Amino acid sequence: MDGDQQARLAKLMAQDVINVDGIQGLFIYDAQGNWVANSFSQGVRVKNNSDRVYFAYHRDNADESIHVGAVVESRTTGDMIIPISRRINAADGTFKGVALATVPVAYFQSFFKRMDVDENGVIFLALNNGDLLARRPTLTALMTTNVAKGDLFTRYLPYSDSGTAVIKSVVDGVERIYAFRRVSGLPIVAAAGVSYQHVFAPWWVYAYRSMAVIGMITFSLSLLGFLLYRQIQHLITAENELSIARAELEIIARTDGLTHLANRRCFDATLQKEWERASRDNSCISIILMDIDWFKQYNDRYGHLRGDNCLIQVAGLIGSCIKRPGDLAARYGGEEFVILLPATDLAGALSVAEEVRLAIENALIEHSASPVGSVTISSGVVTIKIPEKGGYTAAVDEADRLLYSAKTKGRNCVEGRLMSQYIRKQVCQPVWGAGHS
Repeated sequence: MDGDQQARLAKLMAQDVINVDGIQGLFIYDAQGNWVANSFSQGVRVKNNSDRVYFAYHRDNADESIHVGAVVESRTTGDMIIPISRRINAADGTFKGVALATVPVAYFQSFFKRMDVDENGVIFLALNNGDLLARRPTLTALMTTNVAKGDLFTRYLPYSDSGTAVIKSVVDGVERIYAFRRVSGLPIVAAAGVSYQHVFAPWWVYAYRSMAVIGMITFSLSLLGFLLYRQIQHLITAENELSIARAELEIIARTDGLTHLANRRCFDATLQKEWERASRDNSCISIILMDIDWFKQYNDRYGHLRGDNCLIQVAGLIGSCIKRPGDLAARYGGEEFVILLPATDLAGALSVAEEVRLAIENALIEHSASPVGSVTISSGVVTIKIPEKGGYTAAVDEADRLLYSAKTKGRNCVEGRLMSQYIRKQVCQPVWGAGHS
């Protein structure tokens, strides 16, 4: 992905962060953990996060469910954050990377301050394994605090997803009346407690107030779970939008802007892939390299705007001759075009090249600077039987040489060659489709 694509993704992600309360940042990492894009205007300090627990989890687990991780220190801002992540799969289901949203612990600390508990009260969020995510009052050692051995996790949660209980804290030893609840759909427990001594000293003053507080806390925990769930849904929506945007950007990056055929980059990548496939399968592969005849003279006579229209017309005619899904037509550069034909022998490739030549000849695109009065095209065709790995550059060079030969022999023609065992044996074919100008 180039810089322009990254900038577009970053802009989209930054807008999502603005629209979703509580999200600090959005990030995309590839299958190796390398940073691809983020919602921050500046770059990230650490560009590989493959050592993070959430990354290893998604890499090693095929499920695409939301993963909420333990608190970590952000490598971008230095803040304490809760990582919320999801696996990104390729079309074939293999691991392609991770989408990450970060929620600052401070967001929940601010939320907790709005809840009415006494000075010895406590509110916290924890993972199902007991790792604390956020707590009021704040703990300096939040990242290393685990409450799994407390009564809440050993005596109550195994039997009920919500309720109230008198529990002595394993963090500070204070006995409190707790309201607790598992957050629906997430591996999170939310709990809040008021001091047992505060409630019953004196009991007749605080009884009704304390019961109201417990009820309010239970309601607030449900609300908190809803807010967190909503944030995660926004993450999923943002991820889907990013996937769509990324797919569109990939199409743009692989398409020639003028002709809408594949571009040189797409051709090079596809050629390498198909070459390796042909090498594995002991099959053949064909390349047709084409050049519009007398095109410089066309531009000189009609101007570059008409020249662009000519390129568009020729590209459309070339594309119409591509019949199989696996074949590829591309603009190679300037007035040059190329067709890649996997699993195609020389006879088949020559047939396609001749079909293209005739289609352009019969279109009668005016070209008064050409000896024949209309636009024509010349082609060099090379077929490689059982290609050796890494030899595709030389194959393109051979197609270019054959194209040059067709030009020197009169233009508006096709010249081809079979290269058995890549280049060890060469059988020259006669000119195909004469119609010289």
